[in-house]
Amino acid sequence: MTGQHHRLTGLRGPGTRHDRLLLYTLMPFGLLLFALGILGATTGITLLPFDPHHVVTQIGGLVLAFIGLRHWK
Repeated sequence: MTGQHHRLTGLRGPGTRHDRLLLYTLMPFGLLLFALGILGATTGITLLPFDPHHVVTQIGGLVLAFIGLRHWK
């Protein structure tokens, strides 16, 4: 043991600059994409020409948001 308590440092160690960059870019972009998919499905506006039913927009936004959340340390 090095004398540091594992609860103070966390189980995965301290966050790096790369983690903060992914958290602060993917998380808001994913949530924005998900919200635009919900808005498009509600109003009928097609945001992406290859996604008329807004399924790819919503699922893709959630996947990006969860990837961003995985880098939260």
